[in-house]
Amino acid sequence: MTAMSVAPTTPRSRQVRARGINIFLIAVLLLGCVLFVATPGRASAQLPIGAGEVFWTLDWGAGVYKQTSASVLWEGEHAVIYVSDGDWVSPFVLEQLGTAFDSTIYPALTEAYGSEPNPGIDGDPRVNILIYNFNDPRDDVDGSFNFRDIDPEGATYTNRREIIYINLQALLAEPMSGPTLAAHEFTHLILYYRGVMLDPSPDAADESTWITEGFTTYGEHLAGFDDRVAAQVRAFARGPNFSLTHWQGLIANYGASYSFMRYMAEREGPGFIRALVEQPLDGVTGIDTTLAVRGSTNTFASLFDDWILAGLLDGRSPQLLPYCFDGFDVAVEPVPLTGPLPLIASAKVVDYGAVYLDFPATSSLGAFQAVIDGEAGAPLQAALVSWDSSGASVPVVTRFDLANPAVGGTVTGPAGYDRHTLAVWARGIIGSTDSYEFVFSGAVNPPADTQFLDMGGGDPFYQYVGVLLDRGVISGKEIPSGSKLWFFMGKDNVLRAQFAKMIMQATGLHTPDVDNVGNPTFSDVKTFDANGYPYDFIEEAAALGIVNGYSGGVFKPYDPITRAQLVLMITRGATAAGKPLPLYVGSTKVFSDVPLSHPYYRQIMTAYQAGILSGKVGSGGRLYFDPNSPASRNHVAKMTANLITHLDAQ
Repeated sequence: MTAMSVAPTTPRSRQVRARGINIFLIAVLLLGCVLFVATPGRASAQLPIGAGEVFWTLDWGAGVYKQTSASVLWEGEHAVIYVSDGDWVSPFVLEQLGTAFDSTIYPALTEAYGSEPNPGIDGDPRVNILIYNFNDPRDDVDGSFNFRDIDPEGATYTNRREIIYINLQALLAEPMSGPTLAAHEFTHLILYYRGVMLDPSPDAADESTWITEGFTTYGEHLAGFDDRVAAQVRAFARGPNFSLTHWQGLIANYGASYSFMRYMAEREGPGFIRALVEQPLDGVTGIDTTLAVRGSTNTFASLFDDWILAGLLDGRSPQLLPYCFDGFDVAVEPVPLTGPLPLIASAKVVDYGAVYLDFPATSSLGAFQAVIDGEAGAPLQAALVSWDSSGASVPVVTRFDLANPAVGGTVTGPAGYDRHTLAVWARGIIGSTDSYEFVFSGAVNPPADTQFLDMGGGDPFYQYVGVLLDRGVISGKEIPSGSKLWFFMGKDNVLRAQFAKMIMQATGLHTPDVDNVGNPTFSDVKTFDANGYPYDFIEEAAALGIVNGYSGGVFKPYDPITRAQLVLMITRGATAAGKPLPLYVGSTKVFSDVPLSHPYYRQIMTAYQAGILSGKVGSGGRLYFDPNSPASRNHVAKMTANLITHLDAQ
């Protein structure tokens, strides 16, 4: 890693030091001669090889500045390379570094970002490169730039020249890394000069770190050195759920910032990057302002959204504009999901991070539906990406609209794709570490175009619920109302009025007209809405003998229906539909809590014999039915679906 700047450990004060180059020139003038040393491929030298100077350097382990003696070991048109005295760097490494800086790094970066101070504070148009041992105990700082060297007002420990630093240990570990490190740190130098020192505003400040490091890593690329950024991008692609805008100094941070900077450059053209460097405003405001000034229809938010999707789709073939990079591979690794569809799970996403959730492969014949339910107020964005594993079809991106109080929504992708990935990201507060939890679901052609966010394909009752959805017997509960987020609430009790409606729909005996208007059968069922609920359904069931009510002429519509009452209404419903269940005529005691003397023994055993119910195993391995317990929505779904299966088979 690199450091953009280093802070002094004592109060700053202006310091002017005699420099070795000045002493040398005075001596030459006094002797009345001029010395030129010519070296092939180099400019005429201003310092002799081996000339020594003393520099202020930061001891990264101790956190203090110290004086370090160093000597010139290479010089050229744009660079002078010093190595700390007593340390050794291969002449080949120095030649490679110096030549790369002169021929590639300097022209590429000054063209892309603008010039450094030239001739600068020291009057020398060349950039100094000092190689010394950083004494970095963490071994993660490869190079640095100290802005006080070029902007020394009131500062101590300033070398008052255009200078960058390379860690000797980094060069010893990776001898060929010098040009990459120099390109990175030289970009820092240019950025500080052009973004801070040339900023006319009184409160000029450094650019946000995540943007600065995007510039510097992109600078490595512009100079022709992609070795390090490739590894950084791989680290980002392996774990993209971290904030782009919250800088932690991780390898993945560099990869993400580089990837985003390169994406903006490819979308907006290379001139955009230069304009962004020159823009006095910083952060997201600076990006938006630069885009607007250049006449772009994009914003930071739109580019960020597209970049999130490009991270996934850049690795899918054929590519889909604008969700791809030119000559650069990202290919983030989605989280593989397993299990039967509908597949329901939860996940968390951080601000300005993303999660990619890869559903299991499906048949390409059906359309895939995805549902998201986020935390209230969460700044979530999401898209369903439908793609073809064979690469024959161009992927399709279907965006969610989550700008609603429920932060939820449903989308359906087109048929013809066998793979589906849900991408979810957040755009909240820049630089925050907030994270947001959400629930999601996905399925191919779900029954009645509905997925319940509390019941997936692995639920033992799902197959029965699916039957009822297909027949329009149930619709679930929409929470909150109008959100199109549906829940089954399988453990909730079913009311007698609710099941009266279900049995009439399941048997196909419901008629559209409201029956027995003005002459209610039950004194406690008097009112009904425009659809006749619950009055009409209860009246129909009563007319067909499916319900009888209680003594005193009441139905108790809002009491929970018991399991025994449920069985009674199911058996009567089958009879009313003209397809009665075969009557049980035996006398076996199957359920420990349903003796032969139970008033509904015959009906319970009839339903058991027909496969409508199965009971549950209790203590000692005995089977129980719990006839007097309230019937849950799960149990009602199972018995009602089994009734429909019986009716269809007759």
